[in-house]
Amino acid sequence: MKRFHLRLVNQILLSIFSVLYPFGIVFKSEFLLEIAFFLALFWGLKAYFDKKYCYFLVSLFFIFIAFFRKFAFFYPVLMNLAMFLVFFISLKNESIITKFAKIKEPNLPQKGVIYTRNLTKIWCLFFIINGLFSFLLFFVNEKFWAIYCGFISYVLVFILFFGEILYRKVFIKID
Repeated sequence: MKRFHLRLVNQILLSIFSVLYPFGIVFKSEFLLEIAFFLALFWGLKAYFDKKYCYFLVSLFFIFIAFFRKFAFFYPVLMNLAMFLVFFISLKNESIITKFAKIKEPNLPQKGVIYTRNLTKIWCLFFIINGLFSFLLFFVNEKFWAIYCGFISYVLVFILFFGEILYRKVFIKID
């Protein structure tokens, strides 16, 4: 199998395991060791394929949680923190969403640059709130935590992502 196909299969499996992860550790906690092993493996392979060795830290996190179950609940918090940092740090220069927009439209007008910069700030706020909810729900109820982290948070990402696209197409025109 070619490297591209292996990378794609790994990304699909990583996505599936990541989405199912909250339900797995709450409702099938007897399999935490196996769940952690596979996620450590998939993140390690992602680090190898993408040549981004910071992904190895995520892999090491899963090895760690295999032995310390309560830390398993902090994966969504850490992912939101990581995404927040990526988006927030990008605000020092050209925001990450501006970079994405310039792929499609290399000569993005200044109005578009301002809009995408503000959108990056909105995503930063989302990641803070989402991570905070993930953290707080751990102390409230594990089942609520699983439902929020394994379903509701993904619905919220979907709403923000596609809601922004709809808003942009219907209500604003960036020249």
